[in-house]
Amino acid sequence: MGSSFLVSSGERHYVVSAAHVFDELRAGHELFFYIEPRTKRKLSGSLRLTKTLPGKGRESDRFDVGVLMLNSPALPPYPIVQKYPLPITEFLPKAFPRDGKQFLLVGFPESKSRANPVARDLTSEPCSFRNVSAPTSKYDELNVTPQTHIVIGFDVKHTILPSGDVRAFPKPSGMSGSPIWLLHDFQKSTGAIRTSVVGIAIEHHKNKRAIVATDIDIALRLIHDAV
Repeated sequence: MGSSFLVSSGERHYVVSAAHVFDELRAGHELFFYIEPRTKRKLSGSLRLTKTLPGKGRESDRFDVGVLMLNSPALPPYPIVQKYPLPITEFLPKAFPRDGKQFLLVGFPESKSRANPVARDLTSEPCSFRNVSAPTSKYDELNVTPQTHIVIGFDVKHTILPSGDVRAFPKPSGMSGSPIWLLHDFQKSTGAIRTSVVGIAIEHHKNKRAIVATDIDIALRLIHDAV
């Protein structure tokens, strides 16, 4: 249905994704991820979503972010399948200005997931690309602002991989809810590298050649509400 990531804050654990992914849960569909081979963890707990306009659908929600506080049992981490929660301290809200920064998008495209219902086996391949924030004019075209969103240039036929190679990218359906990482340069004083999550991917606009993400500040607010 989409991509997501685990977050920890003290003793509490959360799944963060796009609200339209969690809408499937509210519609009565079973959402889950694997915590061991052949062992599913159903999504259940306290759910908080950004709001739609009265009488309107999710398309009216320009933030489109959801946070699920997981209930017991079977809380993270899940080392057998290499799933570990990201400490909430690694969130970097309101990383202004957007200009001149390089971002990394990591998620699981639907086209790279293969399900075998007979063997009860699901294979998913993560994909990623990097690019800089789009110019302000692109934000205006997409009816968002740099104060609340990040717009990243995305040409499916010409993307830059983390290795620096340029190639075509899989159709990004299924990557909604993916984390957006801000790539920092080496800190000369310590030689350390720090990357922080600054946004959540919510939309792909093929004709505009862009990916829209909501600032991680919105997820932080929802997490505080869930607590």
